[in-house]
Amino acid sequence: MLLTNSFVIDLLLALVTLSVGAYYYVKHKYSYWSNRGVPQLKPSFPRGNYGKGLPRGIAIGRVSLEFYHELKKAGHKFGGVYMGLDPYLVIMDPDIAHQILTTDFTSFANRAIYQTPKNPITTNILTQEFHEWRIARTKLSPIFTSAKMKFFFNTMNNCKDVFGQNLQRVVNDPNKDINIYEIMACYFTDIIGSMVFGVEANSFDSPDADLRRVGKHMFDTFSKKEQVKLFLAICYPDIAKLLKIGFVQDSIVQFFNKFVPDAIEQRKKQGIYRTDILQILIEMMDSDTSTTMEEVIAQSFIFFTGGFETSSYTSSMILYELSKHKDMQARLRQEINDIMKGNDGQLTYESIKGTKYFTQIFHETMRKYPVLATVNRVCVKDYEFNGLKIEKGTGILLPQLGFLSDPDLYPDPEIFDPERFAEKDTKHPGYMAFGDGPRNCMGSRFAMLQVKLGVAEVIRNYEVSISPNHKEPLIFNEFTFVAKVDEPILLRLKKINY
Repeated sequence: MLLTNSFVIDLLLALVTLSVGAYYYVKHKYSYWSNRGVPQLKPSFPRGNYGKGLPRGIAIGRVSLEFYHELKKAGHKFGGVYMGLDPYLVIMDPDIAHQILTTDFTSFANRAIYQTPKNPITTNILTQEFHEWRIARTKLSPIFTSAKMKFFFNTMNNCKDVFGQNLQRVVNDPNKDINIYEIMACYFTDIIGSMVFGVEANSFDSPDADLRRVGKHMFDTFSKKEQVKLFLAICYPDIAKLLKIGFVQDSIVQFFNKFVPDAIEQRKKQGIYRTDILQILIEMMDSDTSTTMEEVIAQSFIFFTGGFETSSYTSSMILYELSKHKDMQARLRQEINDIMKGNDGQLTYESIKGTKYFTQIFHETMRKYPVLATVNRVCVKDYEFNGLKIEKGTGILLPQLGFLSDPDLYPDPEIFDPERFAEKDTKHPGYMAFGDGPRNCMGSRFAMLQVKLGVAEVIRNYEVSISPNHKEPLIFNEFTFVAKVDEPILLRLKKINY
């Protein structure tokens, strides 16, 4: 059938009308901040201000550092950006950031993290909205009491002893290059496998064992298909929800959806009782009908991911810095040996908590290499400060990496200096290693304990140095939710004979 001239003209007019309409719609959306007198960075459709291409990891990561630098350079305390078409307010003042997370928490009670009904695994204590989060936190808080911490410490200690044996086997030559992140990731996978699920992960003996394989895949660079999904989840969440797209890889979701129910069923069939986190979740489900299997899976997932990846990264960065600062390494080794002498050659729960210099090193590492480059929130009710009205639903970005690397806040920020944290009363602006306010990390004590134990096992028994094959400077992946180094950190370990 031949098309008439009239039809072609009508079609062209329709396309032109749609194009013009779309242009002005996007222009209107990208004028949100300027119309309110807020300085904004120039957006570009369809990404807005989100990077230069598809995301390669889970969230915005270090992109917010660019926002911080550009807006602060222009002398602003806050400024506007766009994720896709959605407006986000970037805060450059750490005091305002602290106020948002603490004093004015009720106005910013939700995190700006996408959830999807298709993957209930994403609806966990990290991502849940305020009402659900408050209920979940009440349910889960008994896991992190002092009594539970002491018990978990014993499990950590057992894993630490096995770690020491595996380390001896792996480090059989002082001139051998050691990918320190991979070593520490195996150790923490074993700990979390035991403490969350009550299983032996055997990461050193079987690098492709289930939990280690899943852990690796979870934080790998995403496939092109997964990158497109992730782009929609971050920049166009409404479209992502309509298409039922999840930001966690399908294979990861399938694994936990099978692994957790199978583990629970096995325990119930065989009458197995273990004093681990999964057992606590099972008891919650049995005693409280509002706790569903989906919630148990979701909370197990976040305990696993939060427990092994962040600790693996932080301990790796501690050992990296100590390999470059032999004086600090020697001082820490002495502190560890001194407390062990006073406890029959053992590291106890109380003694490891009381290691002052170790705690300084931990916090300075978290300052220089924060696991979370950005803390985000969503305004849940209209809010006003400094004459600026923030509307309900607006996203907030608190660029922690910007604060912690700012020479105006931390002189010589590129220098690793644990003495910054020598005095408890010293103010550390923008330091949110475990978040801030009511929605801070429940597992902060847990994380510090396991990191200290793992690092202590290495430092007490080995002299750590940088391999000549290690590549400097460190290059960080700009698009991952948690910090990640692109090239392996290669160290050499020389056994100390006492």
